[in-house]
Amino acid sequence: MADSASRFEMMVIAGARELRECREAFIGFHWPVIASRVARRVYRPDMLCAYEGGFVEDTLIDTIPTSNNDLILAQKATLCGDSLETIFMLLRSGWIETAVLDGFMVDRFGNINSTCLGEFNEPTVRLAGSGGATELAAFARRLIILSSATTPDRYPEHVDFITSAGYLTGGNSRREAGFAEGTGPTMLINPLGRFRFDAQTKEMYLDAVQPGVSVQEVKDSIDWPLATAGTVSEIEPATAQELQAAREELAKAKERYYKLPA
Repeated sequence: MADSASRFEMMVIAGARELRECREAFIGFHWPVIASRVARRVYRPDMLCAYEGGFVEDTLIDTIPTSNNDLILAQKATLCGDSLETIFMLLRSGWIETAVLDGFMVDRFGNINSTCLGEFNEPTVRLAGSGGATELAAFARRLIILSSATTPDRYPEHVDFITSAGYLTGGNSRREAGFAEGTGPTMLINPLGRFRFDAQTKEMYLDAVQPGVSVQEVKDSIDWPLATAGTVSEIEPATAQELQAAREELAKAKERYYKLPA
């Protein structure tokens, strides 16, 4: 029996599990990097990972990159190109369908804000910005969002600024805005649970809770009246192998100056 994983570790592991069947995936920065490394260690050592900086690798290197432009990724890369080649040649063309993004702030319809808090021209806080997240959210056929946030201020009903488009105002609004059919967020995973998006309204709803988390606790962490699936399941606890891989990768990330939750 494995030691009990923390809620944050379960977020990483649940994210990694969503990559079990992926032969290739487009990996955004931050938590997606760690989740993809766990997936490659435990389930898919043959996974091909593409990054917005132009790197494509199919051999897991020991050192965690500090960004998706980190030249450490070139060590065993099968392709060292540029953003246009990976984002458009691989993702936009449909050759890679799955992408994983970090979600700093996510609203009711899966729109991500990583640009600013408050008005764009006079923000209270200026955030890191998009990088390649805008394009990943635009083109991915299967978009997984990972977020370490568990408080209502990080899940507002409407974000202050849409950096990476989800389903905009819901319904058919994304398609009407010109995005391709079949694109848009598929799920969001955080330390409290897993969320999906309603097929008609495109509103985010709770699909499953992490081990030991109540539905009410999840609802209290969201700034709008959160809908739930007819039956909310509980995510399977971590195995010993999953937990070891997650903890080892998180330790490496800390050495590379990733800021981990306390």
